[in-house]
Amino acid sequence: PDSFFIKGSSIARKARPGNSDQKPEHDVMFCPECGNQLQPGDPYCGECGARQEPTPLPPPPVIVEARSGSSEIQMPDPKKPKHGSSHQLEPGTLLLDRYLIVSRVGGGGMGSVYQARDKRLADRLCAVKEMIETSADQSQRAKAVEDFKREAEVLAQLDHPSIPTVFDYFIEGGKYYLVMRWIGGGDLAEQMRLRGGTVDENTVTKWAVQICDVLHYIHSQKPPIIYRDLKPANLMIDDKTGRVMLVDFGIARIVRPTEKGVTAIGTMGYAPPELFAGKVEPRSDIYSLGATMFHMLTGSDPQDNPLLIFDFSKNPRPCQINPSISPEMERILMRMVAHKPEDRQLSALELMRSLEEHSGRIEMKPKPDTGRASSRYSSPPPSSGGAAFSSSKPERDSKSNYSVPIDGGAQPSSPVADWVFCGHCGEKIGAEDVYCAHCGNRQPAAGSAAVASGYVGTVGPGRVTAQLVVVGTNDMVKPFVIDKESVLLGRTDPHTGIFPEIDLTMHDPETKVSRRHARIYRQGEQFLIEDLGSVNGTIVNSISGGSVRLNTKAPRVLSAGDELRLGGTILKFMVV
Repeated sequence: PDSFFIKGSSIARKARPGNSDQKPEHDVMFCPECGNQLQPGDPYCGECGARQEPTPLPPPPVIVEARSGSSEIQMPDPKKPKHGSSHQLEPGTLLLDRYLIVSRVGGGGMGSVYQARDKRLADRLCAVKEMIETSADQSQRAKAVEDFKREAEVLAQLDHPSIPTVFDYFIEGGKYYLVMRWIGGGDLAEQMRLRGGTVDENTVTKWAVQICDVLHYIHSQKPPIIYRDLKPANLMIDDKTGRVMLVDFGIARIVRPTEKGVTAIGTMGYAPPELFAGKVEPRSDIYSLGATMFHMLTGSDPQDNPLLIFDFSKNPRPCQINPSISPEMERILMRMVAHKPEDRQLSALELMRSLEEHSGRIEMKPKPDTGRASSRYSSPPPSSGGAAFSSSKPERDSKSNYSVPIDGGAQPSSPVADWVFCGHCGEKIGAEDVYCAHCGNRQPAAGSAAVASGYVGTVGPGRVTAQLVVVGTNDMVKPFVIDKESVLLGRTDPHTGIFPEIDLTMHDPETKVSRRHARIYRQGEQFLIEDLGSVNGTIVNSISGGSVRLNTKAPRVLSAGDELRLGGTILKFMVV
C-alpha cells in the first residue's frame, strides 16, 4: 500500500520505489519523521535519513500530586507551568497548550533546553529553549532578551541542513521560548570525551567540510551573518543523519558593511583577536573553526592558554603535540588561526575546497596491508550480474533516458534503474532513495536522471573500456586510456604527492585545472564522473544535448561522445 507523509503544510502521497512485492499488512512500517514506507529491518529511512528506533519511545512521564491531609490523588494541572527551586520546568509541564516537557537536557545560567513533545503533531519530539532572566541589572536583562530574540530571528530566515529548523517562538508567563527540531546526538566536546580526548584526522576533516559548508551559507547572506562563538560545545552530531549541526545562534550577528564597534562576545581561546577589538568579519569564524579543529586533533584545549596557544614561535605546533597529524593538515590549521584575518583563508568556501582535497588524499592513501586505495576510491561492490543496475522500468518517461549510438547503428533507449548501490557502504538501495537505508548516508546523486539512467554501450561480449582525447590538439594518437576502476584527473604536484592518472599539466598552461580536479570511475559497465571540489568546476556537455556543471561529489553517468570541460581544458569521452 501507498504511504502518506506530511511535507511542509501539504499532504503528499509517495510509494516506496521498486516495492513490487507487497508485504503483509502487519509488516508494513512507516518512518515517524516523514511517513515514508520502510522495509522491515531498515535501520535508516531512505527518504529523510532518520534513524529508525528498534523499540517505540516510552510515553511521557505522568506527575501525580496528593492534597495535604487527604488520600485523594490528583493529576496536576498541565496548563500551569511548574518551576522547581532552580527555576526549571518540571516534567509534565504544558506550554502554550501544546508542548509537553519531558526532561531538561542542557542549559546554563541564562536559560535551559528541554526535550518536549508536540501534542498537536503526533507527539513529535522537539527542543524547547527557555530564557531565564536572572540578572538584577535592567540593562543586562534587556541584552539577554535582545540576544534571545535575535536567535529566533536569525534561525527563522535560514534554511540549511546543518541548522536546526525553528518551529515556534512565543512568550508565556513573562518568559521567552524557542521551539526547534530535536537533535538527539551529543556535541563535539562529548565526542572527544568518548574517543579519549582526541578525534582522528579523517573524521575531523569530514566534520570540518560540513561546518565550512554551513559557514559559507551564513556568510553569503545579505548582509552576512557571523556566528562568533564556534566551539565544540556548539556543534552537535545529528544522530539521525550523522551531520554536524550548528546550534545556539544566540550571539550570531548580522554585520552590515557600515557597522563598527561590534560587541566583543565569544569564548576565550576560540574567539579571534580582532573580536576583542570590536571588529568581526567572516574570517573570524574561520579562526574559531581552526581552534576547534586544533582542540579535537591535539587534545589541547585553547581555553587553557587562550592568549598564546597559537603563537607557534613560543608554543609547540600541532604536529609536535600529536605526531600523527599530517604536515598538510598542520599547514591548513596554522593558516586558519593566523593572528591577522588577511593571513587566513579568504573564505569558508576556499577552506572547504582545501579540506575536501585533503580528505580525498587521505582516502586515496594505500592501506598498509593491501596497497589498495581505501573504500571511497576502490572499485564499487560487484553485483550478481556484474552491472550497476539489475532491473529496469521501460514504462518510465523516455525523456529521462540517454541514447548512445553503437558502431553507427540504432540508438537504443537506456534502461532505468529500480535500485543502485550506496556509494558509502555498498548495499543495494532504491534508485530514488535520498538516504541509504543501511548506513544512513545521503546519496549525492539520488533521484538524478543521469544516474538512474544512462548508457555507455558495450562492444561485443567483452567488458567496455574508455579513453579521453584532448580537444584542439594533435594528440589523437595518444589518448588517455581509462584502464583502472578509478582514475584521477588533475595536475601533478610532487610536493604534495599528487600524481593523477590523467595528468593535464601540459594541456593547462593557465593552471585552471585543480591538482585533484575530478575522477572517473567504473560502475559495472558504466563510467561516472564526479567533481572533487575543484576551483573552476567540471562541466559536462552531453552528446544528447545540454550542458551541466557538476556539484561537488555528485556523480554523473558518462555517455560516449560527451565533452568534459575542466577549467580551460576540453576532453572528449570515448568508448572503445
